[in-house]
Amino acid sequence: MKFNLSKNKKGSLYDPITMGAILLTVAITFFLAFYIWTSISTNFKIATIGSAGEELINQTVDNLTITYSSMDYMVPLVVVAFMIISLVLAFKTGANIVYGFFSIIAWGFAILISIVYQDIFELFINNFPTVASEFPILSFIMTNMKWIVLSWVFLISMVMFTRNKKEDVELTTGLQQVYG
Repeated sequence: MKFNLSKNKKGSLYDPITMGAILLTVAITFFLAFYIWTSISTNFKIATIGSAGEELINQTVDNLTITYSSMDYMVPLVVVAFMIISLVLAFKTGANIVYGFFSIIAWGFAILISIVYQDIFELFINNFPTVASEFPILSFIMTNMKWIVLSWVFLISMVMFTRNKKEDVELTTGLQQVYG
């Protein structure tokens, strides 16, 4: 089996910015979807009052609500997966110390954008407090986005700027042996 590794797969200091946008989109989607589901489930329960299958429908709606709210437990796994992929690609890419000045600018930009993401999410928490109580892990991660991004950028910088020429040669020859 032969894998095609594209040369465009690079880890950079801007990964936390793009992944933060993805996490914000996922969080907003969770909030809106759960809010809509709560409205639908309430209407289901009202519409089935006095019907023969009321107990079964209510139990099914409650089970679905619990299932949908359990998606909250996958959010840390998604964040960790994004970080690991980014770190592996950053190690594969590497960086020269000349880019150190640009990395400081990227750090500042990443922190600034993460604060914007955090503020946008806090607006959703304020507008959907009952939904926020159903997703405590997601809410915690998104309200602490600036610290997550700061640690993420720090780890990427450490990985990119600590790689030396010997590791470059070893990595290249190892990848050529496996995929070449």
